[in-house]
Amino acid sequence: MDPKKIYKFCPLCGQKMIEKKDNPQCSSCGFIFYINPAPGCCAIIENDKQQILLVKRKYDPKKGYWDLPGGFIAPGEDLDTSTKRELREELGINIEVKKVVGSYPNVYIFQNVAYPTLSIVVVAKIVGGHPHPADDITEYAFFPREQVFQQELAFFWIKQALEDYLI
Repeated sequence: MDPKKIYKFCPLCGQKMIEKKDNPQCSSCGFIFYINPAPGCCAIIENDKQQILLVKRKYDPKKGYWDLPGGFIAPGEDLDTSTKRELREELGINIEVKKVVGSYPNVYIFQNVAYPTLSIVVVAKIVGGHPHPADDITEYAFFPREQVFQQELAFFWIKQALEDYLI
């Protein structure tokens, strides 16, 4: 379901929202409900054998598919802080963020709502801890570069991010 169709009443005055081109707007007070993408962070990590780390998703959307480790950026966090927090939560590791690969728009379907997202992918290095499944992943594995694209990847943009990284 399109998020623009969910917001039927104004959160400020309770009057009817009208559908505009990009964002719902209140028919009475003019409040605009901006439908902006939620930012996320993911990390590409290679081991000393040049194998790429992927994690298997524990929950929907795309439960059981391979993904890059990461998650949503929390309010008040910057990219570096968020990526470090997410990888500590998911894998129990400490990382150093090396560089940004790129940003990738996506639609994340959760509870039948299609939320726009923007995933920012970084290259990172493990600087502490040993990976183990935690939080919202069931397993992790390192895949040789030539095999990473043969895995069932959770989202289409992951392939693009990996290609951008490997080129």
